[in-house]
Amino acid sequence: MNTFVQTLNRAFGTRMAASGRFLLIETVGRRTGRRHQTPVGFERAADGSLYVGAGSETAHWARNLLERPDCRASVGRDTRAYRAEPLHGTSRDAALQAIKGRYGPGMADRIGTGPVFRLVPVEVPVD
Repeated sequence: MNTFVQTLNRAFGTRMAASGRFLLIETVGRRTGRRHQTPVGFERAADGSLYVGAGSETAHWARNLLERPDCRASVGRDTRAYRAEPLHGTSRDAALQAIKGRYGPGMADRIGTGPVFRLVPVEVPVD
């Protein structure tokens, strides 16, 4: 990811997620092991899971999820732990349609060429 986009994500990602219009996904770097946050478009599924789709095959957050599917996502003031499940075939198509339906036609060229995931909430043990 280029430095300009990284700077924008750091500057506006939290605000974008706080608005509830986008979620802020936190992944663990597949090479570095460091935590990274990225704002992404999403749609809620009826079962409480979230659908997210990457705009390209090279999106780092999506590649991180393929290697390490455990993540956190924040929408508004709600932050939860999730496990990412890659979607394929008709499930992938349905998730993309749901996301695009939420954001309108302007989103058509921003998602869909990369991996698509269902983020399933997981219970995190309390110490």
